[in-house]
Order: sequence, then structure tokens, then C-alpha cells
Amino acid sequence: MADEAGGVTALGRDGAVRWRTAFSNQVFEAAAAVSDGIVVVASRKGDVIALRLEDGHTVWTRTTEGFFLRAPRVGVVNEEPAVWLVSQADGQLFCLRVRDGTVIWSGEPTNRCDGEPVMWQGRIAYGNCDGAVYLFDAATGAARGKIEVGADDQMAGGLLALPDGRLVGGTRQGHLVAVDPVALKLVARTVVAQSEAFATPVMTSDGEIATGTPEGEVVFCRLDGDALQVTGRVTLGTSEAGELVSTDDGIFALCGGELCVVAPEQRTVKCIALGDDAYGLTIGARGAIVCVADQSLVCVEGGGR
Repeated sequence: MADEAGGVTALGRDGAVRWRTAFSNQVFEAAAAVSDGIVVVASRKGDVIALRLEDGHTVWTRTTEGFFLRAPRVGVVNEEPAVWLVSQADGQLFCLRVRDGTVIWSGEPTNRCDGEPVMWQGRIAYGNCDGAVYLFDAATGAARGKIEVGADDQMAGGLLALPDGRLVGGTRQGHLVAVDPVALKLVARTVVAQSEAFATPVMTSDGEIATGTPEGEVVFCRLDGDALQVTGRVTLGTSEAGELVSTDDGIFALCGGELCVVAPEQRTVKCIALGDDAYGLTIGARGAIVCVADQSLVCVEGGGR
């Protein structure tokens, strides 16, 4: 867990602190990533730091020209563990080797990118303020195309990669859009929110697409061929439903300081109060739901039941 004071803390499964270290003049706004026994964190200043998972010892530090607000993505390049980061200021991508921090490749800037990139089928992609999705080869950084979704449809959230390879994301106009990265075309568009739809979509256990809205709703859609249709809505509260994860137990969303669970079939809602400031929703070890609330790590087991 990284924080705005330059701290990095490792917790055990029982919640006890295993180790903690801090870096002066650093601000970490993104979560840490773990690969091959190494913890990687990235700062607003563009520094990428690798720590040994076992004891927090610094393994390497790499300075880049980036501005990092999202967690690194992890994977493998040429049989070596690697991490990918996108600079939110300009969309420049960086791929670093986990073992020693060597820059495998860095891309060219595009435009501001507020969402995290998605990796699938050997590629990496993101949507940005151009109102477009940019695609790259994950191993080499080679550009693989650009898909325009609309001049007014700026994209500031992450993308969902569907099993068939198509990508889905939200836009400033409240649209959910689907694009085909092979044909390099916009496939479908539908309205899901009254204002911007910047939550990163997730896929439900039965193949639907779910996304959150600023109006406090979770909207369910289904992509059938080239038609994207809204199939249902569930109201969580009056605050933004901005972060979602999906498990067999249902959709979990953060809304107004509460963790809300939407049952997969009945779509009933159960909410657990966490605190005033909740963020960083993710799926942890053994399927537990993990987030940060009021600067404390929260772990909810048993699907929130």
C-alpha cells in the first residue's frame, strides 16, 4: 500500500504491518504492483521504485518523464517479468524490466490520459482526451492504431477487454462505447449516465457489462453483435459509484463511503459503511474485497454477506 506521504506499507493476511518504508519528496497516488517478489510503486514526479516484497529493501529506482496516478500493469516480455505505466499528463507509455528497472521501451505522448491502461492478447490500450482509444504492442511499444469514438466523447476511465477482444469504456457525454481493435472501428454506443461515465466497466459472471455513474447507479448492459443495450439499473445512493469489481458473489462498488454489494440475479443491494474517504477497490487474496477507507486498509471476506 502506497500513500501521499511517500510511504509504502506491507501488511500480512492478518492485517499486521510486516514492514514500512518512506521516501522523502515523493507522492504516491496509485496502488503498488507486485511481480516476481518485487513491489513496484510510481510517483507523481515520475520516479518508479522497486522494493523487495520480503523486507521492503529498495532494489532499484528509475526516473522518467512521467506523471503517474495509476498503478503499474504487470506481465512478461521476452520471458522476463515487466511492468507498464502510463503518464496521465500526456499518455506516454513506459515498459520497464522488473529485475533491474531497465527501460525496455517508451512510447510517444498522445494527449492526457486519466484512466489506467488495459492489457490483453499481447497489446496495451487506453482512452484519452482526444475522444479516442490508442493501441500499442505490449512487447515493443509499436503503435497499433487509433479508434476515434467522438470529438466530444473524451475518455477518462479505464477500459474493459471482453473475451472476444473488443474493448468497452465510458465517455464524458455519458456514453458507454465498444470498439473493435482489429477492425479499428467504433462498434456501438449507448447512453448510461446523465453526465460523464468515467468508471471502469467490469464484466459480470453471466457476461453482462456493468459500470458506475455519477448519479449513484450501477448500469448493466449487454453487447449483442454490434448492439449495446442497457438491460437494467440499480441505485446505490446519491453519491458517485466510481469504482467497481466483479466476482461470482456479485458486483462490488464504492459509493459515498460505503461498500455496496449488488447480488448477481436479484440485483438487490447491501451496503457496508466504511468511512468518509474510500477508494482503491480491488480483489485481494482468497477472493476478499479490499479497499482503503479513511487511510486504513479494509478487507471484507465472504463476498460481503
